[in-house]
Amino acid sequence: MALKQVAVMAVLEKAVGKVISKGLCEVPGGLLALVETPKGRRLVLASSEETPLAKMLQAEEIMEQEKMRLHIMELNANNAAVVRRFVKWAAPTACGTRGLSVGFSDWTGHASAYVTELFAKKQMKPVLVEYTPDDSEALERNFLEAVDAATWGVLAGGYGEGYGANAAGLKSEEEIVKALLYGYSMIGFNCSEKIDLAVEAMSDEAVDKKFNELDETFRNAMHASYLNAEFKVGDHKISFTENQLHRIVLEFGEAIMHIQFIYNSYLKNTPWDIDFELELIKPDRNLTPNEHYLIANELQRNSIRMATVVFDAAKDKNLAEKIKIHADIAGTYEYRLSIKNADTALAEPAAAVKACKSKLHLKLNNILWLSALKLLKDKSPELYKNVLAAAEGEGEICADYKKALNPKIEGSVSADIKEFLTAHQEEYKEILLADVSSYLKKM
Repeated sequence: MALKQVAVMAVLEKAVGKVISKGLCEVPGGLLALVETPKGRRLVLASSEETPLAKMLQAEEIMEQEKMRLHIMELNANNAAVVRRFVKWAAPTACGTRGLSVGFSDWTGHASAYVTELFAKKQMKPVLVEYTPDDSEALERNFLEAVDAATWGVLAGGYGEGYGANAAGLKSEEEIVKALLYGYSMIGFNCSEKIDLAVEAMSDEAVDKKFNELDETFRNAMHASYLNAEFKVGDHKISFTENQLHRIVLEFGEAIMHIQFIYNSYLKNTPWDIDFELELIKPDRNLTPNEHYLIANELQRNSIRMATVVFDAAKDKNLAEKIKIHADIAGTYEYRLSIKNADTALAEPAAAVKACKSKLHLKLNNILWLSALKLLKDKSPELYKNVLAAAEGEGEICADYKKALNPKIEGSVSADIKEFLTAHQEEYKEILLADVSSYLKKM
């Protein structure tokens, strides 16, 4: 017998607690709801009889009310995984290679799902999890906890238009396997450590000598592919000098081979759509157009399908002036640009969107945390000062604040910050929505 939502809500309100109405949804054999109880927020399955789904969920209490069986459950990892399986819109999905997407790094775990209402009926997709191994280590919060937080937030908001989750900056095979098992829709592979930075310090003569030590057939193939030719990408033309080609091959050759291995081993034949994001950034700068073109061309020749290639706006104050040529390279090979630290270091997001013909992923790595800082400064100046002290910094340089949020570092104020944000949840949401909305309008 199908249960009616009105009847279920009435029973839950009476027996369990206040129902979050937007999160009420049908599942096989019953209805799922998020409910605010005296013990905190809980997931409740209401059914007229025992269902196979109930056996998959971990209940802390089961009760019978008005011919309904109620399974009351904690918001744990097992139950989040079951929700993602049976409530399709609560699971992350790939963004693909077209259109706009906007990613958020939610360092406190309180914020990312709040922003979904800003994306309703908009031609852009939110990526509610932009999480890196560095974030995980610094915040003592694993990748599964990050995607689970987004799952519960999306369910609470009833946001059914689709969102992404990016396991960004992964470097090891183990990290990639875990992210795939956890249901991430985007795998961000950081292959920067495979760049041979020593080549930059070599003389032209030394570079040519080292290149000539490579296999002759390979050398001839590289020369035949890239020298004495112009390559048209959009409104631009790219050409290579001999020494320039040699440098790029020596510097990025190992990285290109490793990217192929990773992609073919883990991402080529996934049974669901996965966005493959590639990050190749040097300590002091992004890829040049020639480097970008050669890498993209070689990867495409080897059937590597990328969704995005990352550029860090914080590494180059003039990135906005160079975006057009990089966007044209990306367009030639049918993927999008992904701009890191777009919220704090990309001066004109609207110009970037235009240059990329709206095929762009903007990573707002800092905005959620800056909103939290704004509230702290206004409502709790003493805690704000403690955060500055724990971060060992004078200004609001966001990366430093992971020190304040790491519960294992001496002087951390992680628990105080989370307690504060929980107590000021509605105020935080208001500030956060205003800040994110303001940024989206600039696009």
